[in-house]
Amino acid sequence: MILKRFVLAALLSLPLLASAGYEEALQYYADGRYAEALKEFRQLADQGDPQSLYFIGFFYHMGYGVPRDDAEAAKWFKRAAEKNHSQAQYYLGKLSEQGKGVEKDLVAAHMWYSLSARSAPNERDAAYTTREIHKIERKMTPDQITKAKDLAKNWVPEKG
Repeated sequence: MILKRFVLAALLSLPLLASAGYEEALQYYADGRYAEALKEFRQLADQGDPQSLYFIGFFYHMGYGVPRDDAEAAKWFKRAAEKNHSQAQYYLGKLSEQGKGVEKDLVAAHMWYSLSARSAPNERDAAYTTREIHKIERKMTPDQITKAKDLAKNWVPEKG
C-alpha cells in the first residue's frame, strides 16, 4: 500500500518537475546561459515536450551556445512541428522556403506555414503567418498551391 502511494505521488509530480525544468531552462536562456538552458531543454525534449524541441531547434538556428546549424535546427523544428507546435511549423516553413538546412521545397513551406497559421496561439501570429503564405504563393504554380493546401488539410499531428 505504501509503495502504491509512493508510485502514485511520483507519477503525479512528474508534470510539476517537468514544469520546473522548463522554467529553469527559460531563466537560463534569458540570462544568456545557453549551455545550461540547452541541457534542461534536452532533458524535457527526451520526454517529447514540443516547446523544448522547438527551443533546441531555435538554439541551433540562431547559434545560441552551439554552432549555427540549420540542418540540425530543421531536425528539431520538425520533431516539434509534427506535434503541432506553431512556431516550429513556421520556422520549418521558412527553412523549406529558403532551402536552408533542408531541400528548398515551396510546397512543403506552404504546408508548414498553413499549419502554423492554423495552430497559432493568437490572431496576430496567425495573421503574420498568413502574410507569409500570400508571399510564397506568388512564387508557386496553381498546382503547387493546390498540393500544399491538400497536404495541410490532410495532415494529422503526431500523438503524445
